[in-house]
Amino acid sequence: HELREIGFRSFFREHAPEFSVLETLVNLEANQVTHDAMIDLLARYPDLAGCYVAGGGMEGAVSALRAAKPATMPVVVCNEINAESRAALADNILTMVISTPLAALCRELVDLMAHAIETGAANAPGQTFLPFDIYLPENI
Repeated sequence: HELREIGFRSFFREHAPEFSVLETLVNLEANQVTHDAMIDLLARYPDLAGCYVAGGGMEGAVSALRAAKPATMPVVVCNEINAESRAALADNILTMVISTPLAALCRELVDLMAHAIETGAANAPGQTFLPFDIYLPENI
């Protein structure tokens, strides 16, 4: 999740330096911790423009936003598409979901394992980067 946060912060430094990016909140990837943290954020920052849930706990953020019903819904981005994130996109609770392409990831993993078996682990290629999928309310 650290790379996600680094990318998020560098985007704002480069493209929107006027934004104040708050310190990262640790949620232990737990839904209840994330729910409580989101409720607290909304109370402390009524002008909260957005939130990026870089790891687990997305369901807690969604439940907090549904419960709090802020007058102005912040832009909320999370990772991984599932039934909960899909429903939150449909209800305009989430703005965007960045998702790992699981089929491509599995294919790449099997290919790398086969390569390691055939040629030895020392000959395995370096890190592989896969393009991610983006889901919006308009394309779910």
